[in-house]
Amino acid sequence: MTQFIFVMAAVFSVLLWRMYQHHHRMVMQARSDLLSQSSKVINIKKSVADRAGFQHLLGDFDGTSVGLKLEVDNLTARKLPVMWLHITMRRPEESRGSLDILVRPHTSDVFSPGWNWNKPVTPLKGWPQHARYVSRESAPSLESIDSDVKTIFADQRAKELLITPETVRLTYLIRQAERGQYLLLRSAEFDMQPIDSAEIAALTRQLQKLLAKLDGVRCDEAA
Repeated sequence: MTQFIFVMAAVFSVLLWRMYQHHHRMVMQARSDLLSQSSKVINIKKSVADRAGFQHLLGDFDGTSVGLKLEVDNLTARKLPVMWLHITMRRPEESRGSLDILVRPHTSDVFSPGWNWNKPVTPLKGWPQHARYVSRESAPSLESIDSDVKTIFADQRAKELLITPETVRLTYLIRQAERGQYLLLRSAEFDMQPIDSAEIAALTRQLQKLLAKLDGVRCDEAA
């Protein structure tokens, strides 16, 4: 009898392990596929998966080098976990000026380097309230990007616009965890359907327009 129980326990353990492996493969594949639709609008040149299974993509968007990265924020207690989409574009060599616009700043916003910047910047009229405006050295011309900043943050899901001499980056709330699942089990479950390529294109196009105003980078409106 003891031997039978031991065998059944071993069989049950193996089945549980195989079920876990199958579920893990499905989760990792779903995470990998979240940015799969971006190839419709971006010429992907490099794709690297992080340890959590999310893809980091580098490619070309209408002549501009662009990077896409997903990041899950589940560090804050009593707050629904969220998934950020970071869209990064390189600035031309010898560009200058830095600016970090972070709306509704919270200490869990660890992706923002502005926490270590100490030069406050006075925003223009009509720019987001309840936001932190700082520069590392000197800010770029605010007037040149005035309309683009207003357009970007008119969307309440836009979280941060980061400008450094090397890059510009938009951080955007792309997914929010399912409330019921999180409140009941404290499990961060997201909609894992691939992100719509049209949404990626619209966000990337807006960042490219800002880059054009900032550094005179070509931006083909018809593309």
